Amino acid sequence: MSGIYTPVEAAIAPSQSHDDIRHGLLGHPTNEEYTNHSDGPKVIDEPLSKEIGLFSASSIIIGQVVGSGIFSTPGSIVLLCGTPSTALILWVVSGVVSLGGALGSAELGTMFPQNGGMIRYLSHAYPRPRALCATIMAYSVTFFCRPAAIAANTAVFAQYFFFAAGRKEYIESRDYLLRGIGVLVLTVLLVLNMVSVRWSLRLLNVFAVVKMLTLGVVSITGFLLLVGAVHKTPGTNWSRAFRGTHLDVRSFASAMTRLFWSWEGWSNIGYVVGEVRDVKRTLPRALTLAMSTLGVLYVLANVAYFMVIPVEDIDNGTMLAAQFMDRVFGTVMGQHVLPACIGVSILGVVMSELFGGGRLMYTAGKTGFVPYGEMLGQIHPTFGTPVYALGIMWALSIIFLFAPPPGQAFDLLVDLVQEGMWYFYALTAFGVLVLRKRLPQYALRRYRSPVWLACVFGVLSFVLGVLQFYPPARVPGKDEPSVPYYLAPLLGVSFMALCAVPWYLRMYKYVNRTGIQLLAWIDEEEQQVLQMTEADVRHLSAQ
Repeated sequence: MSGIYTPVEAAIAPSQSHDDIRHGLLGHPTNEEYTNHSDGPKVIDEPLSKEIGLFSASSIIIGQVVGSGIFSTPGSIVLLCGTPSTALILWVVSGVVSLGGALGSAELGTMFPQNGGMIRYLSHAYPRPRALCATIMAYSVTFFCRPAAIAANTAVFAQYFFFAAGRKEYIESRDYLLRGIGVLVLTVLLVLNMVSVRWSLRLLNVFAVVKMLTLGVVSITGFLLLVGAVHKTPGTNWSRAFRGTHLDVRSFASAMTRLFWSWEGWSNIGYVVGEVRDVKRTLPRALTLAMSTLGVLYVLANVAYFMVIPVEDIDNGTMLAAQFMDRVFGTVMGQHVLPACIGVSILGVVMSELFGGGRLMYTAGKTGFVPYGEMLGQIHPTFGTPVYALGIMWALSIIFLFAPPPGQAFDLLVDLVQEGMWYFYALTAFGVLVLRKRLPQYALRRYRSPVWLACVFGVLSFVLGVLQFYPPARVPGKDEPSVPYYLAPLLGVSFMALCAVPWYLRMYKYVNRTGIQLLAWIDEEEQQVLQMTEADVRHLSAQ
């Protein structure tokens, strides 16, 4: 082969025995196995060990999805659309559509069961011109969106602990102290990610349990209020039904943007799918289990909030869940326990982002999209982790953490994180349909998603990306930002356009100068799978 990396060559060559196949794509190669290319650098072709089962896979999804959004966003949604009944419908619709995107990703994950997620999916769905879509995604997400997201969450998680401790003055006056605490905690998480996959997963599981317990307290209280087991003075939120609804294009776009980002995070499992055991069953089950469970809890949480808090009493300066806890359980729960739990929840997001982000960087290097792939794609011989990729992700996150000054500049960074992702989500969802047409008999497609729902998700993602350039609706009681609304999407699209420069330098200049066909693995991987026998497929499915 003339490329830098062959991800499935050893796994699916039809002439191999079942014992040979065991050392390939879905198995466990030895430390001495290498990809050996005469015209490209040699890299260790040692997949990360398969430590992720159903519970850990669900924890990775929950760890990324549940941050602080469900504890604050419902208030903004109701104020944008006018009534809790309308807001609840939008929560359900956005959840079902997001599940469609997640299941589409599950289909692609079973087809290409290696780490990398959207990098691999876009490479196979849109290989021309020279994997432009995948390259732009690799650079913009790996070097900007993911480290910036880690930095944004790292900077704010400590605020909740100071709030819980009653030291609110630290939140406004000690910005760099909070960032320093963030660096310390992020470094501890980095070391854990470097030295042990198993203990990293255990910590992710703990974070997921804390998130579910916190959300469960709110949701179960909502259920008890609904059935009358807990008696509170009934309000008029639900009895008014849809009277008072005001949902125009601007408010709908603003509401759906917030809603989709409350569901966002399920794609993180795709970056680590190469470490999932029995991916054929585990991946779709984990996505369905996590998203469905969160859907039920999200709906019950909304019911709980608005059975207790009249729409007229929503305070946009206070987290809605804190208002709820104050009224139901008292100030200790609302002002101390809940903020601490939300701080742990955000810390779980950071852990999940670092765990998946390291694998994203690892894949970007191994597949040849970025330079120094031999280093980025190395796995530590003792720890079995991509230490170089994790270290670079940590370093980039630290840069983003300290580069912006406090205030509007840092808020702009937070907004920039999400801008480009809309288009990548849309392309990935449409990629399910593209690959159904182009590779209809692909042996490793061991799960078929409802493709129409994935396409609905793709359309809405693209529309929401475009609507970021449309003036957003004003949320009552919330200050107008001083930064123009179009600045974040404009900078996000501009950054993606600039990623065409390294794409040209890497895929044209470098390839023409060296003769190394960096993207040959895409076609070779597909051809090798298309030549698999039924016995090969059965054996791989049993791994």
